[in-house]
Amino acid sequence: MMKLRNFDLNLFVTFEVIYDSGNLTQAAQILNVTQPAVSNSLARLRDRIGDPLFIHAGKRMNPTATADELIGPVRHALELLQGSIERDVEFDPAQSTKIIRLSIGDVGETVLLPRFVEKIRKSAPHIKINVFQVERRSLAKQLAANEIDFAVDIPMPVEGQLRQISLMSDHQVCALSETHPLASKSAITLEEYLSSEHIHVSSRRKGSGVADIELNKLGVVRNNVVRLQHYLAAFALLEQTELLLTTPASLARPYRCKIFDLPFEAPNLDLQLYWHKSSERSSESNWIRHKLLEAAADLNLN
Repeated sequence: MMKLRNFDLNLFVTFEVIYDSGNLTQAAQILNVTQPAVSNSLARLRDRIGDPLFIHAGKRMNPTATADELIGPVRHALELLQGSIERDVEFDPAQSTKIIRLSIGDVGETVLLPRFVEKIRKSAPHIKINVFQVERRSLAKQLAANEIDFAVDIPMPVEGQLRQISLMSDHQVCALSETHPLASKSAITLEEYLSSEHIHVSSRRKGSGVADIELNKLGVVRNNVVRLQHYLAAFALLEQTELLLTTPASLARPYRCKIFDLPFEAPNLDLQLYWHKSSERSSESNWIRHKLLEAAADLNLN
């Protein structure tokens, strides 16, 4: 029988991270150790458990049946242990000097962030907020490694210790300048939409937007003549051209432009808030998360 007092409990920490990441390199980055150190820990654990625990499948390490059975009790034990040694001091927002690291895209930065900053500044004037955009494929790893505190992004499947909740949902509209030939109309037709030239906004270098995807379902395409990274630039360009811009409605309202309903069905822009489960042990992190949710609740997107 394996005696726990002779067992290195850090091996279970490594086991959980490998299970969640499915990759030794990513596990090493999260644990802030070298990959050989992770491989050595896994080898020791395999020897003690008497099972390979993970099987290589391309670049991913897939868990064995034994690993699947083990992960639940291991997580529970680690959470109990962490909770017993981590005593979170009472959080005082007025005294906090935390730097909030928030990954957020163009829409969230424009619509959600001003209300969030306002709420933070009222209660916690010494807190600072650093905003940037992390690549979507890196969000889980950076949240797990505590390189960012929260992320705001489109809905994605989450695994392991990642948590998410809905923040906002905004419908898409068509915006054009007030001097555009179509501006005097009460509505635009699909034919008019397709015969016009368009601005397409995306943080990616290539790929379709939601409007293009829905139009493809109808067997038609629009003429995207300008591709930009940010909506701020798009609205500046809109004023000086006869281009059309398909945009979340909340972004268009503050600008001097004519707004039309789209002449076809398109899905809403949905944004989720993501965080790592380990941060829920911090009253400071929980307070900030609730301020983000309050800021989103204040938005009138109807």
